[in-house]
Amino acid sequence: MTRALKVVAYAVNGAGVGHLTRVLALLRWMRRLALCAGRQLDVYVLTTSEAGSLALREGFAVFKLPSKTAARAAGLPKKDYLRVARQWVWHSIGLLQPDLLVVDTFPGGTFGELGPVLDVPARKLFVCREVKAGFDAAGFAAWLPFYDRIVVVGEGGVVRHSSDNDFYLSTPADPFWEETVEGPVNGIVFPAAVRSRVRRVPPILLREPEELHDRTTARRRLGIPDGALALWLSAGGGGDAMAERTLAALVAALEPLDDIHLVVGAGPLFTGAPRRGRSITWLTEPLVVEDFAGLDAAISAAGFNATHELLAAGVPTALFAQEKIADDQAARVARLAAAGAVLPLLLDADGTPDAAGLAAVIADLRQPEVRARLRAQAQSVVVLGGARQSAWYALQLVLDAGELQAATARATMRLCRWLERRRLDAESCARLWALTAAVTDGDELAEWLEAIPEGVTLEDMLTFLRRLPRLANIADLEHAFGLWQRLAEALKAVGDERARTMFLRQMPWSRQAAPEDQVRVLTAFLSAVGTAGESLYRALGVLERHTAGAESDPWQWLSAVLKAAEEVRHGHSGGA
Repeated sequence: MTRALKVVAYAVNGAGVGHLTRVLALLRWMRRLALCAGRQLDVYVLTTSEAGSLALREGFAVFKLPSKTAARAAGLPKKDYLRVARQWVWHSIGLLQPDLLVVDTFPGGTFGELGPVLDVPARKLFVCREVKAGFDAAGFAAWLPFYDRIVVVGEGGVVRHSSDNDFYLSTPADPFWEETVEGPVNGIVFPAAVRSRVRRVPPILLREPEELHDRTTARRRLGIPDGALALWLSAGGGGDAMAERTLAALVAALEPLDDIHLVVGAGPLFTGAPRRGRSITWLTEPLVVEDFAGLDAAISAAGFNATHELLAAGVPTALFAQEKIADDQAARVARLAAAGAVLPLLLDADGTPDAAGLAAVIADLRQPEVRARLRAQAQSVVVLGGARQSAWYALQLVLDAGELQAATARATMRLCRWLERRRLDAESCARLWALTAAVTDGDELAEWLEAIPEGVTLEDMLTFLRRLPRLANIADLEHAFGLWQRLAEALKAVGDERARTMFLRQMPWSRQAAPEDQVRVLTAFLSAVGTAGESLYRALGVLERHTAGAESDPWQWLSAVLKAAEEVRHGHSGGA
């Protein structure tokens, strides 16, 4: 088994959800691509986000430090907190010695603590999201030369991304930089020394539209009545100081409208009083994005993740800006409104929506033609695939080019979702790829794998395939899968999973007889086992007794299996 790759992801940037969501989206695709390369990825997420349950949902372990917000609320001295935070990060990275360090937003660390440990990881990737122009510009520029790859996350509708071909090539992508060598990008001026390491990618999303529930399922999950206009209300992850006031004002203004059902995404960080009612679905759990297909419209804060998730799902949206330290939400709203992709909504200084502006937004969102126009324009300004492409750039730093290229061809959404449903480990995947190397298309491979009956494991299939002659091409593989499906269907009818696994491991097999003839007589044998209600363990003993010594003579071996079937069916020795 190839050594596991150790990855530390640094998502330390306040109590919020956005930075953790972005890192988890990247790690999710890194794990998918690694599995498609047959490589184990051991991931350690360092974060201050108070929404750690999101990582648990995605299957990642989080090592958590209290956020600055939590420390301040607990009355902890700032100097003590900073000393502990810095030491915690230093020791975590120093002890883990990762192959790859992934850092989001702040290249020198939120506390300025990454400098002493940036020489520890073998390779380093920086995820550069947009920040306000001039925000800590000198600090950013000083730390960027320490990184092997810098992924610049684009905003919907305004950023040209690196060529799509970059993603599929095993060679390093051409830098996007040839057009602009001066001026800030995402609010940062990149030093000349690092420009060749920079790659632009589309927005990094935790879920792509094809991973969402269908509209009927989503509306049922959200409790939306038939015929109601489903309106999403959100003030971000719920941690904003004005979140409770903003949501309360929106609900108070919109709840009396009989034709509208409010789906309130209060967020996992919301600590205020919930508002529930006949026409309200109140949610605080993460990953509500999976049900966005059930929405008809949205009014939302203009955070990076929330905005792009809504636009990518084609939800007609009105956006309002919240004041953030680094994120220029007002600029995002203005840019997307100018592109015709969203409606702008102004908030008063106390966080409540302007009454006339809200009435105008609702009037627009009630009109089907307005919603259709917004939906079309929204989907046109958001390029998909940012998480996958960023993961590719990250793994390019630690995997061989050929290894990554083969994994990329396999890693279609269909195959990745099959692997996740089956919960396969890297070792099983590596054996599968070795046996199916003739197939380079992930969808084609997924089509065969999906035919494996439930209750029959991939390990069982691999055990069978290893008995066959080398699979030299797709025709050989198609033939092998056909044989396996016949045997698996026969096996499914007898014994439990443990008995079936035992049978496949110990099943007599002749290297001289044709595989299709052997499967034919073995399925006849298994049918006899099922008809007689015989134990698979006892039946295997009968089969071994009849076939012992017959492996070198194909005709004798096939006849022996059929005689074993007769004995099992009729319960006598059959002359053996």
